[in-house]
Amino acid sequence: MRNELTRWVVRYSGGPAFVRTKLCLALAAYAMRAVPTYWPDFIASFYQDLRSRVNLPVDGVLMAQPAMELALLEFLTIVPEELGRVEIEPARKTKLSDEVTRGLPVIINIVQEILLGNNATSKPKALDCLKSWVQYGITFDVIQPILGLVLNCLLDDGTFDAAADVWSEIMASKSAARHQDTICEGLMPCFATESEDIGRRLCQLLSTFGDNFSDWIAGKLLRADIVIYLEMMLSFAGFPGHYAEDETVSDLTLNFWYMLQESLSELPTDDGEDSSSPGDDSEDHQVTLSTISSAANTIGLDRNSLQAIKGSSLMMYTRLTEVLRKKLEFPPHHEWIKWTRDIRQEFIGHRQEIADTLINSYHVLHGQIVSLIIDACSIQLDRVHEASLLGTNPLENVQLETALVQLESSLYCMKALSEVVPNSESEQMPRFFGASIFGRLPVSIDCRARETAMTMIGKYNDSAKNLHSAALFSRCLYFVLTISSYADWFKQHPQFLLPALNFVIPALEAPQVAPYAAKALKSICDTCRESLVETIDAFMNVFANVEKSISPTIKGSVVYSIATVIQTLPMERSIAPLVGLLGDIFTHAKGCMEAQKLRLQQSSGGNTIAITPGSGGADESGHEPQTAMMLLRLDFLLACCKGLQSPLEDEYRTAEERVQLYRRLVLERTSVMAMGGLAVELARSMEQVIQGAVLFWPSEPDIIERVCQILKNMMSATHFSPLSLSLHSLIKVVETGYQRHAYPCWLDVAAKIASVYYFEATGGSLAIKLGSGTVSMGAGVAPASASPTPNQSAIVVDVEARAPDRAAQQQSPDELENEEVFKHMLAVLIRRTMEGMRSLADMEENPDVDFVNQSYDYPGLKQRVDDLIARMGPQIMRHLLLGLGGHVPRSLVPQLNDTLYPLIGKYTQESRRWMQSMLSESGFPSKHADQLSKEKFMKGVLQTRSPKKFKDEVHQFSNKCRQLDGSLFGAAI
Repeated sequence: MRNELTRWVVRYSGGPAFVRTKLCLALAAYAMRAVPTYWPDFIASFYQDLRSRVNLPVDGVLMAQPAMELALLEFLTIVPEELGRVEIEPARKTKLSDEVTRGLPVIINIVQEILLGNNATSKPKALDCLKSWVQYGITFDVIQPILGLVLNCLLDDGTFDAAADVWSEIMASKSAARHQDTICEGLMPCFATESEDIGRRLCQLLSTFGDNFSDWIAGKLLRADIVIYLEMMLSFAGFPGHYAEDETVSDLTLNFWYMLQESLSELPTDDGEDSSSPGDDSEDHQVTLSTISSAANTIGLDRNSLQAIKGSSLMMYTRLTEVLRKKLEFPPHHEWIKWTRDIRQEFIGHRQEIADTLINSYHVLHGQIVSLIIDACSIQLDRVHEASLLGTNPLENVQLETALVQLESSLYCMKALSEVVPNSESEQMPRFFGASIFGRLPVSIDCRARETAMTMIGKYNDSAKNLHSAALFSRCLYFVLTISSYADWFKQHPQFLLPALNFVIPALEAPQVAPYAAKALKSICDTCRESLVETIDAFMNVFANVEKSISPTIKGSVVYSIATVIQTLPMERSIAPLVGLLGDIFTHAKGCMEAQKLRLQQSSGGNTIAITPGSGGADESGHEPQTAMMLLRLDFLLACCKGLQSPLEDEYRTAEERVQLYRRLVLERTSVMAMGGLAVELARSMEQVIQGAVLFWPSEPDIIERVCQILKNMMSATHFSPLSLSLHSLIKVVETGYQRHAYPCWLDVAAKIASVYYFEATGGSLAIKLGSGTVSMGAGVAPASASPTPNQSAIVVDVEARAPDRAAQQQSPDELENEEVFKHMLAVLIRRTMEGMRSLADMEENPDVDFVNQSYDYPGLKQRVDDLIARMGPQIMRHLLLGLGGHVPRSLVPQLNDTLYPLIGKYTQESRRWMQSMLSESGFPSKHADQLSKEKFMKGVLQTRSPKKFKDEVHQFSNKCRQLDGSLFGAAI
């Protein structure tokens, strides 16, 4: 077979390349199996065989020397690839490796002979062959004799690409670190030739060299050839054109600058202690450069050299900063709109990579890079001013457009550096946020061109790229983002906060910029809320000037941000800002309520009754116009309530601390309400809106859900909110809403009331107050629309669960007596909620009894749950078994398992009794389940506590009931 394959290789040596490749693949596959038993010394043997047939006829075909070389190199290129993936027994593989090792000198001689020859066609193929063997892992010593030839190939246009690939593989090999001097000294003359052939391959080779030998370069930074190398890397970093559209070269260098910065940081400081003996001037003090590579290589550097390297690195990274800033610049508008979406996204991604590289530059330059960029901003602002004298429309004024593009790139640099600039920096950043930059920023290019500029921004496609493209002509977008990124810096320099907000808040008026301005405002308010307390009046004045122009889509975020600042104010000072923040919202909400009231009266002939959802003309969201408007106002109120929540809300406190805190809140609430005036009006307006929403939209689930969220967020155990409703009003709202439509969210509000107001004792205990309303919710006649689900039961149990947490902090007999009243009331609510269900079919669809698996340390609550299971357990078990038997889709079987497992685990004897009774029924839960399978299932689930085994038993029984046992489909669940 070998002779036959060799004959065909010779015959097609000068034929089509793909045929020659296929024949060599077949021969290499044969070699993997035949060597060494049937084909000893196969590399030298094949070489001699081909050489012996040069210029001899084979089936009428003469094989010339160039064709022989191509066939030989093709085979030798494929062999290492086959060696890497062949699967043979270890003993044979060892023998095969030994044969290959004996043939390596022959391969190196063949490559050397071809590279020294005059056949230009075979040289790239010889380099490809060498690359294949380097990838295979031959040692550096084997290829060292021909490295000079490979270096020379870098200087030849015909072999440059192939030689660059070889060197890339050599530099990335494991042995490269041990021979970095040999490799680097050999390559540097090639880099220093200043060849005009500057392309992606050369850049890739230079970058690979730098990535792998950055420590060597750092130690020899002053050498002339290294200087030329770095100049070339800078040139590639600033490769002409815009990335992705005009070039894809500049990104190859970015990792090198990171690696070089790391290596430079490993250099010893030049102010270290002299370890030589005092007065010893016989020789220069030597320090050692420790490298981060795996090479055990050290380079001796004296102090003067270290100082010179440091100075050179500062100049180099200073130049790099300006190069990278220019690469950040967007193209002119007329070019940008012609780019495809993919090109734009690549360009945006490249900007982020440049931002990361700028961070590396900061670790070399430190404050100098900030100063450089601020100086650039100053120069660019001068250009913007000069260019605007010739015309204020960037689309018509090329100089103005160019200046704005350059300014945006500098602002982007400042935003990138926010990750590393210390918050304590007080030398350069005040320049940036002061009059020299901030005060000169063009908030408006031209008031007459305002709409033109915004229209121009709108022409950009709406995607992630819009964030950046809008910045080309937006007066403030990237400065807004820069302000946001320096929120922590503002916290330590509060004197700059108000000027920053004077810039951010007006930006809320511009639709294209507003979402980012809202994010910036939120970041500043969250971080600097304490610092804004003293400027709250000026803050609110700025907000009042733009409030009516803010888009509803972002107003909720703005309201939340301002509320976080108001939350830090003393209670008496928070009233006026809240009135300013919510006055317009309350007015519009009351308007919606009046319109809805009139609509209801007209629909009912004078009687105020609710209209079911969807009964009127609905908008795109499915809501009637008045409902949609009311939802929007409720969203604003919800955002305000969330903002007013104290950051300390979830902190752990002892029982005594909670009691003291609650008493303080009671006093605070009393004093605020005693103030009258705006405080009373504010609370009254909130109550009117809440009650109106419940009265006029009782069956609108989205409205009720927002109301419940507002109620829960306005209640706090640590901080009294001026928007809070009194306990009496809260209970009245919950009772009214639940009676009109028994949405589960009302029970969740009841749970929050129990959690927050458990200490309430004014005019009677909380248990009595909440009980009078909640018992009527449960014990009264269920409304026609009510169909409570097991989810409600879980929530009610949660209501009861929260009270004992507070009960542990109470000691007085009266409070303990109130607790018993509260427990009694909740027990009635649990019973009426469960018994009020018209059908347990809901449990089939959603058997949510998660509370069964919870641990209740409080004996009274545990008894309540046990009583509930004693009454409802058989029904729950029946519907779980019916679900397993095929009454619900197979996809729900895992959920049924998750419910059945804790139920049986906690109530084993009861479950045994229920299952024995139910599974003895003929045809239950499925006619396909015989008595033997039922007994096996019951025994399996009752006797194991292993979740895995339990799950297996459940699925086997369910498959049996569905006639899927033993099938692939049944096993797939």
